[in-house]
Amino acid sequence: MVKRLRLTSIVALTSLTLLSIASPLRAQTRLGLHLGQSEELSLALDGRLTFESALFLPENKSNYLWGKNVADAEPFRMSPGVTISQARLALVTKYQSWTGRIDVNFAGQKVRLSDTYIRYAYSERGDITLGHLYDPISIGLNTSSRHVSLIMPMVVTFLTPVVRHIGITLTQWGGRYWFSGGLYAGGIVGTTSGANRYCEGYGVAARAAWLPICSEGDVLHLGVSASTRTPERRLDPTGGMLLAAHGSSVVDERSFVQTKLPNVQRYEIFGAEAAYRNTKFYAQGEFLLTNIGYTPESHARRPEDIERGLFVSPEEYESFFGGYLTASYMLRGEQRAYNRRSATFRNTADELLPGGNLELIARLGYLDADQGGRLAEGIAGINWYPNLYVVLGASYTYGNMDARANAGGYLHSKALGEEGLRLHTLRLRAQFVF
Repeated sequence: MVKRLRLTSIVALTSLTLLSIASPLRAQTRLGLHLGQSEELSLALDGRLTFESALFLPENKSNYLWGKNVADAEPFRMSPGVTISQARLALVTKYQSWTGRIDVNFAGQKVRLSDTYIRYAYSERGDITLGHLYDPISIGLNTSSRHVSLIMPMVVTFLTPVVRHIGITLTQWGGRYWFSGGLYAGGIVGTTSGANRYCEGYGVAARAAWLPICSEGDVLHLGVSASTRTPERRLDPTGGMLLAAHGSSVVDERSFVQTKLPNVQRYEIFGAEAAYRNTKFYAQGEFLLTNIGYTPESHARRPEDIERGLFVSPEEYESFFGGYLTASYMLRGEQRAYNRRSATFRNTADELLPGGNLELIARLGYLDADQGGRLAEGIAGINWYPNLYVVLGASYTYGNMDARANAGGYLHSKALGEEGLRLHTLRLRAQFVF
């Protein structure tokens, strides 16, 4: 059976390669394949490949130990490394007003299904999508990874569910407005649906934007978003939730700022966002608030006896908040373009100067995770876009955390006081998209 699967895979890949060689390259970011079908039916490849390296310089590293228990802990280490942070390939099919996409991504040493959907465009400025996508909350979350000039803000990774859900989404935009909202079930978490299983969670989400300024040279984007969901219980019948901020690089993915709440009944996310761009300057800021309603462990009952739903009154609430501000200046070339369909910004202009564009970019961020710790971070970087398909970037990140940012109890400090880990990270990134 394994040999048959391998043979089938080899044949399929060989056929796809031959078709690709025989097909002309379109003047877009997709490779078109012409298979002799009707002119109304098109098939395209969409993908990206990202390499990343990082050097970590923790202050006073010898003051820390790493392990579940202090007695068994080892010296704390953050070793430099190189990794493939993303290897993504998608097939996109279009027929008249219909679009289908199958998207697979290799990241974090795992292969996962990414943006996969069926979409119907009922007008030039509106569509309905059924698929496996991010909820329409946060401009930072919904900016495609192919257009991310720095690592996703840690604030966003902690305060929003950085997982895709299966749902139905309505998106509509006009001259100065944009709206997207929908109903969502659970995601694909690597478990099969078994008999007598627990609920996968469900919720609603919406994001709206207004463009007071929208011209060829200037764009001012103002937006709000909100979401409410019940917890995923297939992996944890109690409905426990782990909130964790991603690290400063995927080379070391440890989440120092994290917290876990048991017996979650429902949770809400609220966001406000603003962005501005002209031909040279770009800035984007966002504030996020996450409220989690839960039953304390002291009141714990059987999972079946805890009331959950979008309209229940939780016994207690825990709130977390944070925000960030990103600013960019193009030393060479024009600033990034605005994407009207997604109400986000691309990482480049529609056209680049011969020799490419050169960008200086920086970010400040703050996250208050209560018992999970507090984090203040600053990032400065430079990106070179030699063409529309390649970006080469270098960045420096400084993260200042308090003593409660201990990676869920795994990071132990020998020193007393409220000071936590201070981390310097040097990061290099190379990305190719098509």
